[in-house]
Parts: sequence; structure tokens; C-alpha cells
Amino acid sequence: MKYSLPTLFASAVILCSSAAALANDVNAAKLLPSDKYSPETLTQFYQCEANGLISFDDKVATLNTVKYFGTSVTINLYNMDNVQAKTALCNALAVIQEYHYLASNYSTYPHVTNIKTINESPSKTHSIDPQLTALIASGIDWYKQSNGYFNIALSPVIDLWRNHRFACIKANNDPSQCSIPTSVELTAAAKLTHIEAIQLDRQANTIRLQDGMSIDLGGIAKGWMAEKVYDQLKTDGAQQFMINAGGNIRHFGLHPEGRQFVTAIEDPLCKKSDYQLPKCATFEGQFHEVVTGQDLTIVSSGNYLRYFEVKGQQYHHLIDPTTLYPKPNGIATTVVLNNQQIYADVISTMLFLMPRDKALDFVNQHDYVEAIWYLNEQGDKVESNRFNQFRLSPKNDN
Repeated sequence: MKYSLPTLFASAVILCSSAAALANDVNAAKLLPSDKYSPETLTQFYQCEANGLISFDDKVATLNTVKYFGTSVTINLYNMDNVQAKTALCNALAVIQEYHYLASNYSTYPHVTNIKTINESPSKTHSIDPQLTALIASGIDWYKQSNGYFNIALSPVIDLWRNHRFACIKANNDPSQCSIPTSVELTAAAKLTHIEAIQLDRQANTIRLQDGMSIDLGGIAKGWMAEKVYDQLKTDGAQQFMINAGGNIRHFGLHPEGRQFVTAIEDPLCKKSDYQLPKCATFEGQFHEVVTGQDLTIVSSGNYLRYFEVKGQQYHHLIDPTTLYPKPNGIATTVVLNNQQIYADVISTMLFLMPRDKALDFVNQHDYVEAIWYLNEQGDKVESNRFNQFRLSPKNDN
């Protein structure tokens, strides 16, 4: 049987938590921009068709946008009236836009106080949107739950590595222009990464940082946004849909063919080699797993998308907070969640960075998540105890 498969490749690892302490964060006020902003602001920042392409084909309504979160976002709605589908897709795009503006640490916007605004004046007390409060609060809570492997305050260290990577890329990977941060620079930056220095008032919706600090929501915001889009689509009556937010796959209901959705997980070495490896010429070689299920989130991340090379060694973008360097081993991790999906990116990051035995123990102790680790260029893999249940064709252990 042939399937039209969404493919999965992303830039974060995945997992999740069921801590009751996070309940208030997850259930933060659900407001569309139209409920909060003036007509002028809506016209300037939240237009639908000017910022996304909506198309209709048979019983599928599709939204495509490439303007947000530095990636492409595609939503497919199935078996929905075209007028209702257009409304649902425009509302979904408004959710994408809102979290893009709030979570950005690259640009400021006049109608919101966002991460960039906070980072530019860290020691000032900022009043922020309750939706941003919930997002930051969850990031803070996950620091403890991840034993420090997920830290939104690691931004000064991440920025050092990012600046060196961008400089190398800008120099067309000229070896004389490519370098890594010095240990002195990293040690100095690490002094500004203490999570307890974030003063967040969850009731008053204010935040203040230590002078010199900054925060980065890159390891949580996209997965959070995808789940908020999921919630909005259901609110608007969608019964069957699939979201692909730059490799964060989220689906609901059954495929219009009456089967469960199927997701092909791309072999990271094919992606890294621009599909030049011989094995990438076949489906079986290009996709190392095919998973299926109902109402799932599937996310992959690893060291194969954003990296640069210095003196023959590659350095990727996922920084281990215990060493201040990119993790030297492992290639990719894929996680499948059947609950708690809003934390997909958080835990994916955590699982990639943790020692594999600890990460594997974490997954095996929680029945809402399964994971598979792609370990090396030989294609060796390790999987959690129940990952096999999500394979399109489960392996026979006998």
C-alpha cells in the first residue's frame, strides 16, 4: 500500500512531563489576536492571506507559510467545508503569528513585549502577555525536571556559539575565519545562566532578569505553538488534520482514507549529505523509520542541520549546559508522544543532551512517550521499550 507521507526532520529532541505544577501554564488564557489588538495592529501584523497561502483540493484545505519561526509551517484540514476551513486556517495562522512575535529573540514589534525586548533591557521590570508568562514559566519549571539539561537562561552561551557559527558561514566556511568560543568567554557567559535569577511573577505577568542575562525560548516555543494551533483547530470544529511545523508533526483524527496517519522519519545522514549517499536513492534508505498512530506528536532533532566545522571538527547548535560545548556524540533522536504534546521540543532537547542511559530510563518510566536514538554514521540505533508499537510494520522480536 502506498501512502502520502509527511516527512520528519527537525532541530530539537522531544518528550514530555505530567507535573501538576505546570497545569496553570498549559491552560493559560486562549485569546486570538482579534480579541486583544486594534484594527490597525491586526492589519499590520495579523493578515491571513497576505502571510500564508490557502488552497483547496478535493476534500483537503491547506495552509502554507514560511514567514514564522524561521521555518515552513503546513496545515492540512480534511473533510471540512471550505468556508469553515478558511476561517479555521486563518485562526490557526493568527496563533502561529502571535507566538512568533512573543517568542522572538531576533526582532522587536511595537504591539508586544517579547523576548528580544526583555533581553535588550534585562534588569528592567517588563509587563508581558499572559501567554508569554505561561511559556516562560514552563521553561523555568523544566529546568528542574530535566536536571538542568533544559535551561532557557543558557542564552549567553548559545549566543557565543551562534555568533561563531554565523561568522563561519558568512565567510563561506573559510578555515581562517572559523573559530569556536574560548574557554574564558564560555566561563564568563556561564555566570549569566542561573535560572533562579529570572524573576517571573506569574500572577502579575511581569519579568525581570539579572543585568547582563538573556533568555532563549528556541527549545520550547515551536512545539508549544504547534499544540496551541492544535487546540485552536479543534475549537473551530476540525475533526481531521495534520500540522507540520518545520518537522514538528502533530495530527488529529483519522486520515481521510480511513486509516491512521503515517509519518516517515528521514535518515539524518541523507539530510546531512544532501541525499548524495547511495542509500538515499531508495525509500528504505532515505527514511529509517515509518511510524503510525492516532493523535500523536512526532519530533526529531540532532546535530545534522545546523553546524559548522573548525579544524576538522563539527560543532552543532545543541549546547550541553554541563560542558558549555555541543554534545560530541549521537546524531539524532526521534520522539513519539501520545500525551503532553505541548512539551515536545523541551523534552526532545533534554533527551538529546542527557546521557543516553538516563534519557532511556526517563522514556521507559513514562508511558506517554517513546523514543529512538540514531547513534552514529554506521546507522546503529537504540529504542525505548515500547517504540515498536508505533512502527507501521512492527518488528517481530522472536
